[in-house]
Amino acid sequence: MAHKILVALDASEGAWRAVEYVARTFGQTPGVEVTLMHILTGLPPAFWDDGHILEDKEREARQRLIAQWQADQEKNWQGLLAKAKESLAAAGIPAAAVAGKFKPKYYDVAEDIINEAVSAGCSTVVMGRRGLGKAKALLLGSVTTKVVQNARGCAVTIV
Repeated sequence: MAHKILVALDASEGAWRAVEYVARTFGQTPGVEVTLMHILTGLPPAFWDDGHILEDKEREARQRLIAQWQADQEKNWQGLLAKAKESLAAAGIPAAAVAGKFKPKYYDVAEDIINEAVSAGCSTVVMGRRGLGKAKALLLGSVTTKVVQNARGCAVTIV
């Protein structure tokens, strides 16, 4: 039976600690399967409707900008994914055992992580915690807290 692990991945230091943890802990584990998942959060405020009715040209221009922003986000994700896969492969996890998922936010990030873990049959979710200073070391981010509090059917490891 495969040990399925979901790693919530973004460009944060905590997410990279999570990838390194999975590499160290499961690098030589036969049958391990890792899913690296990034949730694309909502559009930046610059793309929000500013209250006036857009003319066709304005709407088309905004749609092009949004499409370009989304393409840039996916390109950045592909770079993160490649770096994470390289780290896992160096630890002994075969490339075929590592999948990447780039999804737009559906509910909220925490709920989307939980839903993915459940639907994929993951036994473990691994996430980084936020905070760099000693005082912040005791704090978890809101997404991390929600996943810890609401996860069902799997272990949650916070790195």
